Amino acid sequence: MPEINAQLVGKLREATGAPLMDCKKALAGTTESAGQGEAAWLDAANAWLRKKSLDKGAKLAEKAASEGLLGHKLSADGKALTVVELSANTDFVAKNPEFQKLLSDLVTLADSSKADSVEKLAALKLGSAPVLEAVKALAGKIGENIGLKNVVRVEGEFGYYIHHDNKQGAAVVVEGVTGETARAVGKDISMHIVFAKPEYLKREEVPQTLVNKEMEIAAEKLIADPKNANKPEDILKKIVAGQVDKFYATLVLPDQPYYKENKKKVSQALAESKATVKRFVRFQVGLK
Repeated sequence: MPEINAQLVGKLREATGAPLMDCKKALAGTTESAGQGEAAWLDAANAWLRKKSLDKGAKLAEKAASEGLLGHKLSADGKALTVVELSANTDFVAKNPEFQKLLSDLVTLADSSKADSVEKLAALKLGSAPVLEAVKALAGKIGENIGLKNVVRVEGEFGYYIHHDNKQGAAVVVEGVTGETARAVGKDISMHIVFAKPEYLKREEVPQTLVNKEMEIAAEKLIADPKNANKPEDILKKIVAGQVDKFYATLVLPDQPYYKENKKKVSQALAESKATVKRFVRFQVGLK
């Protein structure tokens, strides 16, 4: 059997970052390549470790991953924004340099290829390895479930905001304004979105079943309150409508109280800037 010395183990460990015992096992399991030279043996051992890490990564993928980081990049011409979410089991792994390097590489790849979905980015190669293989390999090496959770590309006249912890943010595509004004308005509304967390751009997008349920709840509360026993039906309908308006204000962006000035709606703030929102995307690590 070829000699597995400390120097050889050290070279494999430096190249892969794998534990010493795993490096020894990898070299022992690939001795048939030793006759082709040290470089070939190390390559074979590296592949052995990679397979082991991938298998481990696949098992780890069964565990819930609710932590992670957002990575973002503006295109060279500033006309597109790419955001990638890489998830993990714990917040601790987000501080790992290899995790951050992988996220950075994925964002760069997504930006250069104009990928706008997980599926499109996953279909590409990161270096010589398929994207998902590279993700699983790091999962096995670190010992946590790491996953490609979200990929978004925003184009046009837009502004964005990513919180300093790289865990939440938003991007807003606007109409009616361009250039620096569009970027400023978009960033401002993005900050509002991070704060208020709207789910819809228009009332018409809210499922009617939710609206009907809210109307039922409001009506039942009115009926149950003795103070409303003698109120005319048209007054009761107005009260119910008011409650439904408040419901919309929790979900629909233009209806929400503006985060900078609570007595003003977002729609009013946009009108003052002569802008409208064409599209918005909210990012939050762990958000389904």
